[in-house]
Amino acid sequence: MTSGQERLDAFTDAAFAFAVTLMVAGTGGMAPDYRQLEAAIAGAPSFAIAFAIIAMFWLAHVRARRMVGNGDWRFMLLTLALVFTVLLYVHPLRAMASSFAAFVTGNANDYGGRLGQMFALYGAGFILMSLLTAGLFATARRNPDLDAAGHRVAHGQTIIWLLLVVTGLLSTIMTFFRATVPFAPMIYATLPLTIGIFASRYRWYEPAAAATEQEQT
Repeated sequence: MTSGQERLDAFTDAAFAFAVTLMVAGTGGMAPDYRQLEAAIAGAPSFAIAFAIIAMFWLAHVRARRMVGNGDWRFMLLTLALVFTVLLYVHPLRAMASSFAAFVTGNANDYGGRLGQMFALYGAGFILMSLLTAGLFATARRNPDLDAAGHRVAHGQTIIWLLLVVTGLLSTIMTFFRATVPFAPMIYATLPLTIGIFASRYRWYEPAAAATEQEQT
């Protein structure tokens, strides 16, 4: 079982690395002229954001993997679904980076007003990957070897990723209305606030402290 989990971990890591490669290679390689070089440089911040998003999901999987122990068929299926989704998700991520570069260089008309559709596809991928990640942490809570503190952390992580699902859903809904399309991407900027409020109020290690006090008495 351990060998199988190690091979699944290696496969997952390779898939995320390949997704990053697709995101970079999809730009067409070396820029043949100054205009494309300028677009590539202008798109660097958006590519950094896209890379950070992929890294965020990968790190979440690594953390859930440590909590789940040997894992079970649920964790394996969720992991495979996450790998499948990230390899598809890299395309709207790349489109987002390209559209940002086009906007900065004054070529936003190249997308023919399809920004709403693009952000809807991006949102759909974000929602699905966040939901799968929440499922990973929910599965980790089933690990009988997980202590009370770890169980509480897994529960908190599940809620956080469900907050990401709700945020992505709200942003995606806004893409279907012409007046709110420009504001749809801004919804994601509220995540640090909502997650920060939750994390500050959530008692991450309360069960462990309570169990310790009971043992001492």
